[in-house]
Amino acid sequence: MSITFRELQEKDIPKVISLFSNLSKERAEVSFVEIASIDEIKEWLKNPNTYVYVAAEGDVILAVLRAKRGKGNQNHACNITVAVDYNFRGNSIAKDLTEYVLEVLRQEGIKVVRAYIYSNNMASINTILSCGFTFAGSIYMHHYDKKTGRYVDDLIFHKTL
Repeated sequence: MSITFRELQEKDIPKVISLFSNLSKERAEVSFVEIASIDEIKEWLKNPNTYVYVAAEGDVILAVLRAKRGKGNQNHACNITVAVDYNFRGNSIAKDLTEYVLEVLRQEGIKVVRAYIYSNNMASINTILSCGFTFAGSIYMHHYDKKTGRYVDDLIFHKTL
């Protein structure tokens, strides 16, 4: 695989919408499944406090990472969300894309990056820990998972850049 990491471009948006749609179909619990609008993603591209990067192989979008910078006295921090296409998981793409974007954010003056990950998402937890993030706390019993019959916590991780 010859994977490149780059900023999201407007021409990528239909492919990104397709990736998000597939996440929704597989009932993945990441915030991207709630994105339904091309216009919303276009707004990300216009917003100087939103950084959106992709892992791509040619014209194929393998993964998307969005980092949202805080406003005002919170502009030293970003929250990140990462999603990898089902067909390309298990290849360290999330880790490699995250590490690439962390360096971009450091150069942009970001001091701390946070990730919120559901406690039942072991793959994402392992990925974020492998990128040097530290567990910082949780939102206990964030939501109820009907499929498992259990409550899921929202775990908070951070990394100082």
